[in-house]
Amino acid sequence: MSGLEKLSPVRRFVRLACLVVALGALRASIPADAVAQDADTNEPAAQSGGPRTAPPSLWDLTVQGGIFMIPIAGCSVVIIAFIVERFIGLRRRKIVPPALLQELDRQTSQTAGLDPRVAYHACQQHPSPMANVLRAALLKTGRPHSEVEKAVEDAGAREVAALFTNVRPLNVCASIGPLLGLIGTVQGMIMAFIVTSTTTATGAAKAQELAQGIYTALVTTFAGLCVAIPAVLFAHFFEGKIDRLVREMEEIMLEILPHLERFEGKGRLKRVPRKTNAAAESVPETIDSVEPLSS
Repeated sequence: MSGLEKLSPVRRFVRLACLVVALGALRASIPADAVAQDADTNEPAAQSGGPRTAPPSLWDLTVQGGIFMIPIAGCSVVIIAFIVERFIGLRRRKIVPPALLQELDRQTSQTAGLDPRVAYHACQQHPSPMANVLRAALLKTGRPHSEVEKAVEDAGAREVAALFTNVRPLNVCASIGPLLGLIGTVQGMIMAFIVTSTTTATGAAKAQELAQGIYTALVTTFAGLCVAIPAVLFAHFFEGKIDRLVREMEEIMLEILPHLERFEGKGRLKRVPRKTNAAAESVPETIDSVEPLSS
């Protein structure tokens, strides 16, 4: 172990501070004439390369990136739009409404047990993926337990697919963004070498033209990576959030299904279609009420 490692942190800090002060004093002791002479010596070397031009702005690089910057910009717009949409659409209270959970807790905690009719009306009042899965189970009330579980699995698969629908564009943009940047770079490199091979400049001027063409061509690769990296991060974030919500829905259904087993073979839940005011015709997909269980 070295002598510095044996010292305490306070002593290390004191020694480091003393070293910094000593270096500052040493630099201050250097004559100003020597510094000025060194600057004068280096000035002709800096000026020998000619006047330096200001680096291009980000907008100039974007314009010089070529036609492939247009689809990359389109991907960025798509990514921003779907990120905002998923932040709004994957809110917990929209997937698993707290009011629906409160009603289910009240139903399961009472002495009479869960009433499928009341639970069905609660699902109608709070439409959500959780309500859709629960409603599929309630419509199978009275059927064998295997049929109820199958209905829950099918409804859950549909809801999960719907939740993942607007995450797929993020994955697509994350995949094609670097590819668009790469093909733009390849095109730019080809054009740069064509210009270099046909130019009449020689020596440093020719190398400068080639370098300018190369850095302009690399703009599309840079832009494609800037688009793809956030898309990948947010896609994984939303996928993880969906997995957590799905696990919560499964846990809720595991608590609800035992309360439906007591109705097996004793009755069935029936839907009553609502009638329109104009034509007084039945609308099968709309539900007003649920008939009582019949034995």
